[in-house]
Amino acid sequence: MKTILFIQGIYDTIDLFIAALSQSFREMGCTCHVLDTREKAKFMPSLKRILRDEHVDALVTFNNIGYNLSFSEGTNIWDEKGIPYINILMDHPFHYANPLRHAPENSVVFCTDRNHVDFIKRFYPGLKTVDYMPHAGMEADLSDHASPGSCYLCTKEEGFHPAMGERSIDVLYAGGLSKYVAEGLVPDLGEIKEFDAFALTQEVLSDLINHPNKTTESAIESYFSSTGKDYSEEELNYWITELRFIDSYATSFYREQSVRLLVEAGIQVAVFGGGWDQCDWADNPNLLYGGKVLAPQVLELMNHSKIVLNTMTWYKNGIHDRIINGMLAKAAVVTDMSAYLEEELSNAGYPFLEPFYLTRMGELPEKVGNLLENKMYLEELAQQGYAYAKKNHTWAQRGRYLLDKYI
Repeated sequence: MKTILFIQGIYDTIDLFIAALSQSFREMGCTCHVLDTREKAKFMPSLKRILRDEHVDALVTFNNIGYNLSFSEGTNIWDEKGIPYINILMDHPFHYANPLRHAPENSVVFCTDRNHVDFIKRFYPGLKTVDYMPHAGMEADLSDHASPGSCYLCTKEEGFHPAMGERSIDVLYAGGLSKYVAEGLVPDLGEIKEFDAFALTQEVLSDLINHPNKTTESAIESYFSSTGKDYSEEELNYWITELRFIDSYATSFYREQSVRLLVEAGIQVAVFGGGWDQCDWADNPNLLYGGKVLAPQVLELMNHSKIVLNTMTWYKNGIHDRIINGMLAKAAVVTDMSAYLEEELSNAGYPFLEPFYLTRMGELPEKVGNLLENKMYLEELAQQGYAYAKKNHTWAQRGRYLLDKYI
């Protein structure tokens, strides 16, 4: 059977993905080696030994981890050894311009939004194999009577999940406000002489907020066209990348609005992640701020929640793992929509989530309030969401897809 290599130790969320995906490969008979970058003394010697003693069929990695590893100056390990470099991007490609420009020649790149696939094919034509693969979720098993700290990834057909009536959190939002992260991405706008960067930022952000079905790259390109700028593909990609902070501000605007609408309507929302305590309305007693937590704790918190609220990270044709993880925790998921989710709802023929639309945000409190009042439908939606996610969106399914088509 196949031998597959993984590299972990950079992000706790990705380590969790690797644990679930490598387990799925092992269950299919593969040999998996997981190297940890935190083990500095062992990492490179272990990698050398594996590549010397075994035939490695692929490196499976996330967000370009290990793309530029080399044993000798200027020689990429994956190209040198002829090992396919399978790279799963969990964020928009414009966050990874340099790694994508210098990607191994035998890269296979997966995006979690179909628009991201189009972006790479347009602006990085040297990457020959690019495919769409939806986010996958992870199911926690709270077998020890759902006691705090007892969260482990489920390795059985179905894990233990607290009953809906036993859950102490009405609504959970797990994720920080990206506008505070975006501050570190903003270039010196005053130094940009090609155009009025301050005007562009204001116009494009306003365009996205007023037309939230647009992608950030299309809004930036439209602005340039309207001002008579005719950039080459390379130049356009450069400016989209430089201005990608606008994407985070648009995402953060609707994330903050969704939670604020609920708490001001009298609905308690527990939020975890950075930035919520900096909102000027953070003193609202219905906002329950829990600070920053690690990815395994998020899975546990979802299992103690009746409703998991999601807003997309400006995905317009994909699905976010917060949706799937919420479903696999047997919580009811309330989320804004994408073209992909619309297709999935239509194809399923039954509701597996409660949708809302960014153009009609005022409807959100009533939707959530009705769910909390209608306990029978809340339970039904949670069960249908669990069945849908279990059938379609686990790392076991993603592992099978990779093994059948690419490894």
